[in-house]
Amino acid sequence: MWQWINQNAQALSFLASVATLGVWLFYAHLLFASFRRQRKARILINQGWGQQVDSVCLISNMSQEPIYIHSILMTIRTHSDESEYTESITDFDSAQPSDSHDRPQNITRQGPLNAGEQINLGTFRTLIRQTAKRHKNLNADEKKPIRSLEIKNFKITVIASYGPEGGVIGAQRKFIVRGEDNELMRPVATTTKRMAKRSARGRLNEWLEQQL
Repeated sequence: MWQWINQNAQALSFLASVATLGVWLFYAHLLFASFRRQRKARILINQGWGQQVDSVCLISNMSQEPIYIHSILMTIRTHSDESEYTESITDFDSAQPSDSHDRPQNITRQGPLNAGEQINLGTFRTLIRQTAKRHKNLNADEKKPIRSLEIKNFKITVIASYGPEGGVIGAQRKFIVRGEDNELMRPVATTTKRMAKRSARGRLNEWLEQQL
């Protein structure tokens, strides 16, 4: 046995070196993957307080660093013509410029959001009404029930900046409206869709330019 080892010492040493290199490369890959995950922005869009349209929309920043929210959009798809209607819900309809003297968050949902923090956008009913009011093809009459809008589903899109990634990034979540009076809703997927690919960022920039 020892004689065979001595005869093949050079080959065994080479194989040991290769194995050691492989182990180091494996751990280097794990460290790099962990580093990349930590540097990625993670924005969550959640439904809180029940499954009705009067539940609240929560935006959470689960990234390692702060984000800056540029815009928040709602896209409504209707049963009647399968069309999509997108409007900005970044600013509050009832806000006045004077409301921002001490607290800018009283007039807009735009602004920085620190790591681990969340903001409450208000109820989904309020956001739906705001979108309908801003689009000429949707029924903005608040005296009529929510079912008059014939909503099939809607999407909430958050457009933000995150330092480590550069440019704009986005998060989007889709919700289905259901129930006899369209008073119930639920998310389509269990997670928020991350919009960070080049094509997605192009659409996000287009949406921002349309709001200028």
